[in-house]
Amino acid sequence: HAPNWAKTILPEKNPAHEFVDGTAVHWYAGGMDRLLDGAVGSPNMHRLQSDLTNMKVKEDHIVLGSEACHCPSTGYAGGDLTVAFARAQRYAHTILADLSAGSNGWVEWNLILDAIGGPNHLGNECDAPLLAVPYRAKGADGVPKQEWFEKVGYPFGTVHGDQRTREELHALGVPAEYLDLGIVVQPMYYFMGHISRHVRPGSRVVNGLVDGSAHTSQTTTGQTP
Repeated sequence: HAPNWAKTILPEKNPAHEFVDGTAVHWYAGGMDRLLDGAVGSPNMHRLQSDLTNMKVKEDHIVLGSEACHCPSTGYAGGDLTVAFARAQRYAHTILADLSAGSNGWVEWNLILDAIGGPNHLGNECDAPLLAVPYRAKGADGVPKQEWFEKVGYPFGTVHGDQRTREELHALGVPAEYLDLGIVVQPMYYFMGHISRHVRPGSRVVNGLVDGSAHTSQTTTGQTP
């Protein structure tokens, strides 16, 4: 949608163009298909940047990834570490691809949700880097697994993470020290942390060349201030 709307709103012939400072993009194509990366998102980001150049849009026009999440539910609820890491890897791939295509930044849409990925008034439960599970905190007594404002119940069945012990989850990469505080730290958290730690405000993407890699890899090279 972003290239189409840019061509509608940003040309000089449209009086609205002078009031637009940037373009916000989501990483999916609509509906529940969640076309996260590669097939649609990255090519459209490059197409958008090309259109902005061809329309002579001002150089300080901001392009910002403003919403992204994996659905349905959470890696913790699914109980499969492979899926949780696959989601984290796709997340990182899309962030790096967007930055390489000229995005000025990335907004973490869901910082923390509950075990199933809510609450959500539409029943659209999705994933997040951190999950609040206060009923699993050390010393928790009488804390419900779902708060009153979570209306959907358990649409995806059993929360498999709740069936695992503290030690089992720790062995799967969920730090016990945070679980004792009622927080599930998922793999996405570490990917987000790595990128945000090293891609600082003011950084710029530059051309890079990887030579001698034994495996196919994706790289994004940046120059920090």
